[in-house]
Amino acid sequence: MTKPCRGPNAPTAPSFALPRGACDTHLHVLGPYDRYPLSPDRNYTAPEAPLAKLRDYMAVTGLDRVVIAHVSAHGADMRVTLDAMAALGDRARGTAMLTSDATAADIARLDRAGMRGIRMSVQFGYPVDRDALRRVNDLAAPHNWHIAIWPSGPGELELLMALQGGGITVPVVLDHLANHCWSPASGLDQPGFRLLQEALRTGGIWLKLSGLYRASAEGWPWRGLAPFGRALVQEFSSRLLWASDWPHVGHWPGAMVNSGELLDWLIEIGCDAATRERILSRNPAALYGFPPLAAA
Repeated sequence: MTKPCRGPNAPTAPSFALPRGACDTHLHVLGPYDRYPLSPDRNYTAPEAPLAKLRDYMAVTGLDRVVIAHVSAHGADMRVTLDAMAALGDRARGTAMLTSDATAADIARLDRAGMRGIRMSVQFGYPVDRDALRRVNDLAAPHNWHIAIWPSGPGELELLMALQGGGITVPVVLDHLANHCWSPASGLDQPGFRLLQEALRTGGIWLKLSGLYRASAEGWPWRGLAPFGRALVQEFSSRLLWASDWPHVGHWPGAMVNSGELLDWLIEIGCDAATRERILSRNPAALYGFPPLAAA
Protein backbone atom coordinates (compact mmCIF):
# COMPACT_ATOMS: atom_id res chain seq x y z
CA MET A 1 0.00 0.00 0.00
CA THR A 2 1.35 3.42 -0.90
CA LYS A 3 1.15 6.61 1.12
CA PRO A 4 -0.65 9.55 -0.54
CA CYS A 5 1.14 12.88 -0.67
CA ARG A 6 -0.01 16.35 -1.61
CA GLY A 7 0.57 18.18 -4.84
CA PRO A 8 2.50 21.45 -5.13
CA ASN A 9 1.10 24.90 -4.49
CA ALA A 10 0.39 27.05 -7.51
CA PRO A 11 3.74 28.43 -8.69
CA THR A 12 4.89 31.78 -7.35
CA ALA A 13 7.51 34.14 -8.72
CA PRO A 14 10.71 35.08 -6.89
CA SER A 15 11.38 38.64 -5.77
CA PHE A 16 14.15 39.07 -8.37
CA ALA A 17 14.38 38.58 -12.12
CA LEU A 18 16.15 35.34 -12.94
CA PRO A 19 19.25 35.52 -15.13
CA ARG A 20 19.06 34.27 -18.69
CA GLY A 21 19.50 30.54 -18.86
CA ALA A 22 18.32 30.01 -15.28
CA CYS A 23 17.88 26.31 -14.63
CA ASP A 24 16.08 24.16 -12.07
CA THR A 25 18.41 21.17 -11.86
CA HIS A 26 16.12 18.70 -10.10
CA LEU A 27 12.40 18.31 -10.65
CA HIS A 28 10.01 15.62 -11.81
CA VAL A 29 7.17 15.00 -14.22
CA LEU A 30 4.35 12.64 -13.20
CA GLY A 31 1.54 11.50 -15.46
CA PRO A 32 -1.00 11.79 -16.87
CA TYR A 33 -1.42 8.39 -15.29
CA ASP A 34 -3.72 7.01 -17.95
CA ARG A 35 -0.84 7.42 -20.41
CA TYR A 36 2.11 6.88 -18.06
CA PRO A 37 1.11 4.36 -15.37
CA LEU A 38 2.65 4.50 -11.93
CA SER A 39 4.87 1.66 -10.77
CA PRO A 40 3.10 -0.87 -8.54
CA ASP A 41 6.27 -0.93 -6.39
CA ARG A 42 6.18 2.80 -5.50
CA ASN A 43 6.03 3.86 -1.83
CA TYR A 44 3.93 7.00 -2.35
CA THR A 45 1.17 8.22 -4.63
CA ALA A 46 1.34 11.83 -5.71
CA PRO A 47 -1.15 13.91 -7.69
CA GLU A 48 -0.36 14.23 -11.37
CA ALA A 49 2.26 16.84 -12.30
CA PRO A 50 2.35 16.57 -16.09
CA LEU A 51 4.26 18.57 -18.66
CA ALA A 52 1.56 21.26 -18.88
CA LYS A 53 1.95 22.05 -15.18
CA LEU A 54 5.73 22.05 -15.53
CA ARG A 55 5.44 24.62 -18.31
CA ASP A 56 3.25 26.80 -16.06
CA TYR A 57 5.82 26.51 -13.26
CA MET A 58 8.63 27.57 -15.60
CA ALA A 59 6.63 30.50 -16.97
CA VAL A 60 5.68 31.91 -13.56
CA THR A 61 9.15 31.59 -12.03
CA GLY A 62 11.02 32.75 -15.14
CA LEU A 63 13.10 29.60 -15.52
CA ASP A 64 14.49 28.96 -18.99
CA ARG A 65 15.79 25.44 -18.42
CA VAL A 66 15.12 22.33 -16.35
CA VAL A 67 16.76 19.03 -15.52
CA ILE A 68 14.09 16.36 -15.15
CA ALA A 69 15.13 13.69 -12.64
CA HIS A 70 13.23 10.56 -13.53
CA VAL A 71 10.93 9.88 -10.62
CA SER A 72 10.89 6.54 -8.82
CA ALA A 73 7.08 6.46 -8.76
CA HIS A 74 7.15 5.70 -12.49
CA GLY A 75 9.65 2.89 -12.00
CA ALA A 76 11.96 1.79 -14.79
CA ASP A 77 9.57 3.08 -17.48
CA MET A 78 11.14 6.42 -18.37
CA ARG A 79 8.72 7.40 -21.15
CA VAL A 80 7.15 10.16 -19.03
CA THR A 81 10.54 11.81 -18.58
CA LEU A 82 11.83 11.23 -22.09
CA ASP A 83 8.63 12.56 -23.69
CA ALA A 84 8.75 15.71 -21.56
CA MET A 85 12.38 16.27 -22.48
CA ALA A 86 11.58 15.83 -26.16
CA ALA A 87 8.75 18.34 -25.94
CA LEU A 88 10.96 20.94 -24.24
CA GLY A 89 13.90 20.37 -26.60
CA ASP A 90 17.11 22.16 -25.68
CA ARG A 91 15.42 23.68 -22.64
CA ALA A 92 15.58 20.29 -20.90
CA ARG A 93 18.08 17.70 -19.80
CA GLY A 94 17.48 14.65 -17.64
CA THR A 95 18.90 12.17 -15.16
CA ALA A 96 18.01 8.51 -15.50
CA MET A 97 17.18 5.69 -13.13
CA LEU A 98 18.68 2.59 -14.70
CA THR A 99 18.25 -1.04 -13.81
CA SER A 100 21.38 -3.06 -13.15
CA ASP A 101 21.23 -4.69 -16.60
CA ALA A 102 21.62 -1.35 -18.44
CA THR A 103 24.07 -1.54 -21.35
CA ALA A 104 26.36 0.87 -23.14
CA ALA A 105 23.86 0.92 -26.00
CA ASP A 106 21.12 2.01 -23.58
CA ILE A 107 23.31 4.89 -22.37
CA ALA A 108 24.09 6.00 -25.93
CA ARG A 109 20.37 6.07 -26.78
CA LEU A 110 19.54 8.04 -23.63
CA ASP A 111 22.40 10.44 -24.26
CA ARG A 112 20.93 11.30 -27.65
CA ALA A 113 17.63 12.00 -25.88
CA GLY A 114 19.30 14.49 -23.52
CA MET A 115 20.02 12.40 -20.44
CA ARG A 116 23.17 13.52 -18.65
CA GLY A 117 23.38 11.51 -15.43
CA ILE A 118 22.49 8.36 -13.53
CA ARG A 119 20.54 8.49 -10.28
CA MET A 120 21.94 5.93 -7.84
CA SER A 121 19.09 4.05 -6.17
CA VAL A 122 18.93 0.81 -4.21
CA GLN A 123 15.45 0.34 -5.68
CA PHE A 124 17.01 -0.04 -9.14
CA GLY A 125 19.82 -2.34 -8.12
CA TYR A 126 22.46 0.28 -7.37
CA PRO A 127 23.31 0.43 -3.67
CA VAL A 128 25.90 3.09 -2.97
CA ASP A 129 28.84 0.76 -2.48
CA ARG A 130 32.26 0.52 -4.10
CA ASP A 131 31.36 -2.02 -6.78
CA ALA A 132 28.12 -0.31 -7.80
CA LEU A 133 29.80 3.10 -8.00
CA ARG A 134 32.50 1.72 -10.28
CA ARG A 135 29.91 -0.02 -12.45
CA VAL A 136 27.86 3.17 -12.81
CA ASN A 137 30.99 5.22 -13.44
CA ASP A 138 31.97 2.91 -16.31
CA LEU A 139 28.53 3.40 -17.89
CA ALA A 140 28.62 7.17 -17.44
CA ALA A 141 32.22 7.91 -18.41
CA PRO A 142 32.05 7.49 -22.22
CA HIS A 143 29.49 10.31 -22.41
CA ASN A 144 30.86 12.36 -19.48
CA TRP A 145 27.62 11.91 -17.61
CA HIS A 146 27.54 12.45 -13.87
CA ILE A 147 26.39 10.33 -10.95
CA ALA A 148 23.58 11.80 -8.84
CA ILE A 149 23.33 10.62 -5.23
CA TRP A 150 21.35 11.65 -2.18
CA PRO A 151 23.80 10.21 0.36
CA SER A 152 22.17 8.42 3.27
CA GLY A 153 24.90 9.41 5.70
CA PRO A 154 28.55 10.42 6.17
CA GLY A 155 29.80 6.92 5.35
CA GLU A 156 28.58 7.16 1.76
CA LEU A 157 30.12 10.62 1.41
CA GLU A 158 33.44 9.31 2.71
CA LEU A 159 33.30 6.49 0.16
CA LEU A 160 32.63 8.96 -2.67
CA MET A 161 35.64 11.00 -1.60
CA ALA A 162 37.87 7.93 -1.34
CA LEU A 163 36.99 6.90 -4.90
CA GLN A 164 37.60 10.30 -6.50
CA GLY A 165 40.03 9.67 -9.35
CA GLY A 166 40.44 6.03 -8.33
CA GLY A 167 37.16 4.43 -9.32
CA ILE A 168 35.04 7.50 -9.95
CA THR A 169 36.24 9.64 -12.83
CA VAL A 170 32.97 11.42 -13.66
CA PRO A 171 31.40 14.28 -11.72
CA VAL A 172 29.28 13.42 -8.69
CA VAL A 173 26.26 15.56 -7.77
CA LEU A 174 24.94 15.43 -4.21
CA ASP A 175 21.20 15.98 -3.94
CA HIS A 176 19.30 18.04 -1.37
CA LEU A 177 22.21 19.66 0.52
CA ALA A 178 23.49 16.15 1.37
CA ASN A 179 21.27 16.76 4.38
CA HIS A 180 21.51 13.25 5.84
CA CYS A 181 25.20 13.92 6.53
CA TRP A 182 24.75 16.86 8.92
CA SER A 183 22.22 18.58 11.15
CA PRO A 184 21.19 22.26 11.17
CA ALA A 185 21.07 22.06 14.98
CA SER A 186 24.73 21.11 15.38
CA GLY A 187 26.57 24.17 14.07
CA LEU A 188 29.03 24.84 11.29
CA ASP A 189 31.88 23.00 13.02
CA GLN A 190 30.12 19.62 13.16
CA PRO A 191 31.99 16.70 11.54
CA GLY A 192 29.32 16.03 8.90
CA PHE A 193 29.30 19.56 7.54
CA ARG A 194 33.10 19.73 7.58
CA LEU A 195 33.08 16.49 5.61
CA LEU A 196 30.73 18.02 3.04
CA GLN A 197 33.06 21.00 2.67
CA GLU A 198 36.03 18.68 2.20
CA ALA A 199 34.08 16.77 -0.46
CA LEU A 200 33.37 19.96 -2.41
CA ARG A 201 37.06 20.87 -2.26
CA THR A 202 37.95 17.72 -4.22
CA GLY A 203 36.78 19.44 -7.40
CA GLY A 204 34.83 16.45 -8.68
CA ILE A 205 31.78 16.86 -6.46
CA TRP A 206 28.83 19.26 -6.86
CA LEU A 207 25.98 20.09 -4.49
CA LYS A 208 22.34 20.97 -5.12
CA LEU A 209 20.88 23.76 -3.01
CA SER A 210 17.59 21.91 -2.79
CA GLY A 211 15.34 20.07 -0.38
CA LEU A 212 15.39 22.88 2.18
CA TYR A 213 12.09 21.63 3.59
CA ARG A 214 13.59 18.15 3.87
CA ALA A 215 16.66 19.38 5.75
CA SER A 216 14.75 21.59 8.20
CA ALA A 217 11.38 21.46 9.96
CA GLU A 218 11.27 25.26 9.79
CA GLY A 219 9.34 27.06 7.13
CA TRP A 220 10.41 29.99 5.01
CA PRO A 221 13.03 31.48 5.26
CA TRP A 222 14.66 28.43 6.88
CA ARG A 223 16.79 30.57 9.18
CA GLY A 224 18.49 27.56 10.75
CA LEU A 225 19.88 26.59 7.34
CA ALA A 226 21.07 30.08 6.42
CA PRO A 227 24.53 29.91 8.12
CA PHE A 228 25.26 26.70 6.24
CA GLY A 229 24.06 28.18 2.97
CA ARG A 230 26.22 31.26 3.45
CA ALA A 231 29.30 29.15 4.20
CA LEU A 232 28.71 27.07 1.07
CA VAL A 233 28.19 30.09 -1.17
CA GLN A 234 31.23 31.94 0.15
CA GLU A 235 33.63 29.13 -0.76
CA PHE A 236 31.94 26.91 -3.33
CA SER A 237 29.75 29.00 -5.62
CA SER A 238 31.37 27.37 -8.67
CA ARG A 239 30.27 23.90 -7.43
CA LEU A 240 26.67 24.73 -6.49
CA LEU A 241 23.41 24.19 -8.35
CA TRP A 242 19.89 25.30 -7.48
CA ALA A 243 16.84 23.03 -7.58
CA SER A 244 13.26 23.07 -6.39
CA ASP A 245 12.49 19.33 -6.27
CA TRP A 246 9.09 20.27 -7.74
CA PRO A 247 6.41 18.87 -7.30
CA HIS A 248 7.84 17.95 -3.89
CA VAL A 249 6.82 14.29 -3.81
CA GLY A 250 7.04 12.47 -0.52
CA HIS A 251 6.67 15.68 1.50
CA TRP A 252 4.16 15.13 4.28
CA PRO A 253 4.85 17.27 7.38
CA GLY A 254 4.31 21.03 7.56
CA ALA A 255 3.10 23.46 4.95
CA MET A 256 3.77 22.96 1.26
CA VAL A 257 6.56 25.21 -0.01
CA ASN A 258 6.27 28.04 -2.54
CA SER A 259 8.53 28.10 -5.59
CA GLY A 260 9.33 31.81 -5.27
CA GLU A 261 10.55 31.29 -1.70
CA LEU A 262 12.88 28.49 -2.76
CA LEU A 263 14.50 30.89 -5.22
CA ASP A 264 14.51 33.80 -2.77
CA TRP A 265 16.56 31.68 -0.37
CA LEU A 266 19.52 32.50 -2.60
CA ILE A 267 19.18 36.11 -1.44
CA GLU A 268 18.73 34.99 2.17
CA ILE A 269 22.14 33.29 2.04
CA GLY A 270 23.92 36.29 0.54
CA CYS A 271 23.97 35.60 -3.20
CA ASP A 272 24.42 38.82 -5.13
CA ALA A 273 23.36 39.05 -8.77
CA ALA A 274 26.66 37.68 -10.10
CA THR A 275 26.56 34.70 -7.74
CA ARG A 276 22.93 33.97 -8.59
CA GLU A 277 23.85 34.02 -12.27
CA ARG A 278 26.66 31.54 -11.62
CA ILE A 279 24.54 29.12 -9.58
CA LEU A 280 21.37 29.38 -11.66
CA SER A 281 22.80 29.62 -15.16
CA ARG A 282 26.52 29.14 -15.72
CA ASN A 283 27.08 26.11 -13.48
CA PRO A 284 24.20 24.02 -14.88
CA ALA A 285 25.09 25.02 -18.44
CA ALA A 286 28.56 23.59 -17.89
CA LEU A 287 27.54 20.42 -16.06
CA TYR A 288 24.52 19.46 -18.19
CA GLY A 289 25.82 20.59 -21.55
CA PHE A 290 23.14 23.09 -22.46
CA PRO A 291 23.82 24.92 -25.72
CA PRO A 292 25.02 28.54 -25.68
CA LEU A 293 22.27 31.08 -25.22
CA ALA A 294 21.09 32.81 -28.36
CA ALA A 295 21.66 36.55 -28.56
CA ALA A 296 18.94 38.45 -26.74
